[in-house]
Amino acid sequence: MLPNHEVNGDDQMKKLIAVAAMLVTMAGAASAQGGGGGGGGRGTPEQQIERTMTRLFNGITLNDAAKAKATEIVKKAMEARMGLDRSKPEDMAKMQEITKKQTEDLKALLTSDDDKKKFDENVAAGGRGRGGF
Repeated sequence: MLPNHEVNGDDQMKKLIAVAAMLVTMAGAASAQGGGGGGGGRGTPEQQIERTMTRLFNGITLNDAAKAKATEIVKKAMEARMGLDRSKPEDMAKMQEITKKQTEDLKALLTSDDDKKKFDENVAAGGRGRGGF
């Protein structure tokens, strides 16, 4: 006979299955919301634009007008890339052209040589980094 504080094997298995099901449900919900840690969704289009702006303009201060223009440039480039397939060479070439134009248009918004140099550094670094604008 088992003491009162022990649980039989069937009850333990039921609890384990319930916990596993709960974890799967929570992970699915987090992924559907674009969050949840590693490798999940990319976030909303607005979040993607904000991340791009933050990376490219790291260490650069934009006035409100330039920031609005830059946001529109990034948004249009993102929309132009939608539906393109990275596995197709012709689509990759289109993506590269879109990115090249975006980079040129964004750099054209900058007036100081120091900002242009910093922007080039951010682009060369793959846009990694935080802060800015």
